[in-house]
This record gives sequence, C-alpha cells and structure tokens, in this order.
Amino acid sequence: MDRKYLWIDPNSFAKTSSPEGKHLHWVTDLSDELPIVMGESNYSNTSPLTVPDLFTIALKTHANRGALRYKKEGKGQWIAWTYLQYYNDSKKFAASLIALNIKAFSTTNIIGFNSPQWVIGFNGTIFAGCIPVGTYTTNNVEACEYIAGHSEAQLILVQNEVQLKKYLKLWPSYPKIKAIVVYWPGKELESLRKNLPIYTWDEFMKMHSPKDLAEVDIRIGNIRPTQVATIVYTSGTTGPPKGVLLSHDNCTWTFKTIIDSSQLLGDDERTVSYLPLSHSAAQQLDIFAAIISKADVYFADEKALQGSLVNTMKEARPTFFFGVPRVFEKMEEKIRAIGANRSGWQKSVADWAKRVGFENSLNQVHGRPTTFSYSIVKRLVFDKIKEGLGLDQCKIIAVGAAPISKACLEYFLSLNVILMNVYGMSESSAPETLNILNKCNIYSAGCAIEGTDLVIKSPNGQILPRGEQGEICFRGRNKFMGYYKNDAATKETIDLEGFIHSGDKGYLDEKGFLYITGRYKELIITAGGENIPPILIEDAVKEKCSIISNAFLIGDARKYLSMLISFKSKPTADGNFTNELTLEVVEKLSQMGAKVTTTEEAASNQIVMKYIQGIIDYVNKQSTSRAQEIKKFKFIIQDFSIAGGELTPTLKVKRKVVLDKYKALIEKMYADPKL
Repeated sequence: MDRKYLWIDPNSFAKTSSPEGKHLHWVTDLSDELPIVMGESNYSNTSPLTVPDLFTIALKTHANRGALRYKKEGKGQWIAWTYLQYYNDSKKFAASLIALNIKAFSTTNIIGFNSPQWVIGFNGTIFAGCIPVGTYTTNNVEACEYIAGHSEAQLILVQNEVQLKKYLKLWPSYPKIKAIVVYWPGKELESLRKNLPIYTWDEFMKMHSPKDLAEVDIRIGNIRPTQVATIVYTSGTTGPPKGVLLSHDNCTWTFKTIIDSSQLLGDDERTVSYLPLSHSAAQQLDIFAAIISKADVYFADEKALQGSLVNTMKEARPTFFFGVPRVFEKMEEKIRAIGANRSGWQKSVADWAKRVGFENSLNQVHGRPTTFSYSIVKRLVFDKIKEGLGLDQCKIIAVGAAPISKACLEYFLSLNVILMNVYGMSESSAPETLNILNKCNIYSAGCAIEGTDLVIKSPNGQILPRGEQGEICFRGRNKFMGYYKNDAATKETIDLEGFIHSGDKGYLDEKGFLYITGRYKELIITAGGENIPPILIEDAVKEKCSIISNAFLIGDARKYLSMLISFKSKPTADGNFTNELTLEVVEKLSQMGAKVTTTEEAASNQIVMKYIQGIIDYVNKQSTSRAQEIKKFKFIIQDFSIAGGELTPTLKVKRKVVLDKYKALIEKMYADPKL
C-alpha cells in the first residue's frame, strides 16, 4: 500500500524527529496524536471521522429507529432507546461529567455487564472530550486498582453494589476519583454511600445545567479523528494488562470499511450484545459497528454464557452474530445431546442430512449450485435448527478471539451453519482478517481488511514469500496508537515501517488467505530445543474425542510432552463447572461400558483411561517427530472457567495460571526418571 500521512494536528507533526518512530508510528500519552496513514485504494483514503460524527450520520436517516434494548433484571418487556434518545442521553452523561469539573482527556472506568447504560456512559465520556476505559467484571480489587491507578480515572461507572465495593476499598488510595455512579443500584446502596459522592444513574443524569450541555457541543467540536478515543486494557494472559490506545479513526474506519466492502448492509440490522464490553471486539461490534450500520442492539442478560443467550437470540433474531469458539462448542454440545438418543432409522436419516448439509455448505461457500436433496433437508431440518438457535436471519455468523477447532467448524457446516473465521487483536482495533461470503476459505483466518497491509516477516524483519511461515505483521488505519505510558512495549510491537508485530505465527497462501499455526510467546520449547505450538496438538486431541472439554499441553524445558485433560461437565449458575458429566458424555461412555456420571468416576475408570490413551496414541502417530508425541496425561476434576481463573473473560486459556494451579499434578507426570 502506498502511504501518505494526513496530519491534523500541527503540534504533533513538529515532534516527528524521533528515530524510534515515535509521533510518526506510535505515541503513548493521551494528549498525543498520530497522523492518519492514507493509501490510494478506495477504502484506505476515505475521509476520517470521529465517534460523534457517526451519530451525526445515523441521526440524519435513523433518528427514530430502535438503537438499544434491554430487559430489567432480564425479565419482562424490552425497554428501548431510539438513536435520538441514545445520542441525547450520551450528551447528558457528558454534561454531568463537565458538571463535576472533569476536564478533557481525563478518563472514566466502566465496570458492569453489558447494558444501554454501559454504552451511553462510554459514548458520553467521549462526547465530553474524555476517554472511557472498560474494566472486566471478573477483575478482583487489585486488578481494578491497577487499571484505575494506571489510567488515572476520575469517574467510575459501576453496575451494582458488588462492583461498587471493589472501588470503596481502593478509593482512599486514589483521591483523583471524584465520583462513582451506580447504574443498577440495589437495596444496599444507601448504607454504602456514607456521604461519599456516589450517585444512582438517574441522579447523575440530572446533575448538569444548560451551560454544561452547551459545553458538550464545544468539546465535541474540539475532537479530532487523530486523538485517543478509548483505552482497551488487555486481559492479561501474560503479566499485567497493557493499555491499548485506540484513536477515533481506528474506531470509525475499521468497521465502516468492513461494512462497506461486504456490501451486506440492509435497513433492518440487529445484533446481540453479550461478550464483555471491556474487550475490543465487543466495543467495535456493539458500539461503533452498530452505529455505523444503524443496528438495533439487544442486550443479553447476565446468564448469557451460562445458557440464556439462546433465549435472547430467538427474540432478537440478529442479522449478524459474533461468537468466541467456546460459545459454538457449547451450542454443539447441546445439539448433540438432543440427538444422542436417536437410533436405527432416525440416526441414519440424521447422518444423511448432515452429509447433505456439509456438502452443500461448501457448495455455497465456493459459489457452486446446491443439490435437490439440500432443498428438502433445508426446509425440514436446517431452517428449524437455525430458528431454534435464533440464527435464521443471520447474514454472517463469525467466530474469533481464539482458535476454533476444525471439528467444530465442520460440525456446524453439516447443519448448514457456516462459521466465518476472523482474526485480530485489540492492537488492530479488533479485526485484521476475515472471511466473507464472496471471499471465503473457512479453514483459514480470512484475508486482510481492504486498505491494510498484511505480511509475514522473518525474525530479522524480512517480508517472506507466500507459503513460508513467520510472524504475522500488519499495518493500516486499524493499527493502534501505542501502549499507554509504555514506550518499551510499544517499540517492541510497532516497527520502524509502522507494522504491528502480532507475536502470532502463520503464513499466507497464494490467494492471500491467512493461516495461523501458533503463538511465539506460547511456543513450547522442549529440553531438546524442539519448538512446538501447543494449539495444534491440543486441537488434534479434542477433535478426536468428543468427551473432552479442554486439553492442555505441557513440555516447556521438559524432556517430553504431557497433557492435562478435563471432561465436559455441567455448568453452575456462577459460571463455574460441577463435577457432573454432561448427558452426551455419560451416554458416550455408557456405550463403551463405563457406567460413570461424575468427573471423579470418569478419571479413575480404566475403560475411560484406555479410551483416552487410544486417542493419544492416534494423535502421536500423526506427529511429525517423536518430540511432538504426548508421553503422559492426567485428568483434572474441574473444567477451566472464568470463575476458576483459568480463562480470560473472552475464554482464552491463561497458560501461566494453569501451570501454577496444577503444578503438583504436572510434576507427578515428570517423576519417572526412565522417560
């Protein structure tokens, strides 16, 4: 891509003499700005916009269209905001910030489950010329304290008393916090206030004066596309979270380009918000992309990831849906459990239908005609499955944020549900590559967003030819500005050509589709010096064994590889897992002769041990070297979960946490001196 730099702030232009690329390719302070890198394509040279500009565009044609909907305490009728109400409430929030004498470039922290109040507070902060920062609801007091202190928050927006109590503990140490606002207060609030500046949502939204509202318009007018719009703190799979600075141009250009290039935008778009809004993907989809597409956002309830999501889906009937792999794996488990009792002719018909579905889903992906059998099965089976999942009106069903197994992809293909892989990170404003219907290879991570450069680089920085593996690197108007207050980490991530070094390993095929083969920081380097990407082996085991939930590979600095294995088990109401096996697992093991119902019983059953050993032996035979063979495995009784600390809020495995938590069990696998 030919690169031209559009400078909007002359003061920033004057600082670009840094030999390290600072002020040209990256910055680390909230008041700094970067130039917009304009290319010559129709997508990379579009006029830059601010977040308030998105509202201005939407209000011209969709002021009275539904924008946000939620159910109070997850019950009753939907409570709705139009786009005009959404905009006006965001301005009121901004005016109340100004009433508290909160200056431009100050930050707010927001912690709570997805809701209209969350996104109104987010946009209201931006309207005040300030910077919103999402915080994960699962964060403990120490994590909340780190983000509040690092971001220098002046206002905290919390969901309820549970989150409020975290900040009451840290508040004495952080006098910069001027107030806390509770958007879903309960009965405890009055006893917790104690004459502190703690407000309910309704109280806060009435704090401003007409003068404050007029000041909001002035602050909106001072916002430039090159300024910081938000800070996204990484979920911290390794070490303390880093604050990813995203500009207004990052937040407006990225999904506008995707939406425009897909040519799928209609006049009645709907989406469901359920993934943590502290995560860049949820922010980009549920806030920025939603405004760009004038979509109606339905907020799921707090139990979405414990099973209630499908209820919201069936009511909302989204036209676009994004899920992390675990969401689809759980859907697969439920569908398989329903079909587990089929036998005889019913099973034969179901198997035939899935073969038809798989063949014709691939036909659709590759633009080939579907068969007559498909038209029958679609009407009798596939349409009903999609309707039961709330996906019957979905144009695109995307999956990302972590690798999805080939087995899961193909299972949904057999149901005529085509999952489109996307790839990205907070540093790319969420997406960098994606599959769309007219340019798709479902086994890949997709092609680069129009107007961005995607390359594979060698360790010495050379761009590698197609087909060769190396580090995935990219640049464009979706490239983040830098890590807040962290020059060193920023310089490690953004090179002198403006490329982000992702830390992921992969290659590009001849058509430009990206394939991810591992992560450099997560590579297992054995005692013999063999570099092994754990994901490939873990996925191979899970693909062959439907009773396994998680397979966790171990072997860094060890003589051989070992594995921790968890069974699929029933979830609890708080997001953890019981020791009760799922119905599908019980049925599967019963057919083998193992009469077990709990994870403890399965872990000590010789039939189960022999079955898993057979899976391990099969995977070992497919390995390319003896160093990649799994020599031992152990069962863990409780599955990984967010509540247990092993998973991030976007359901990625925290490898260091797992290694620490199961250290004693792991050491037992390496106690035999003969191996």
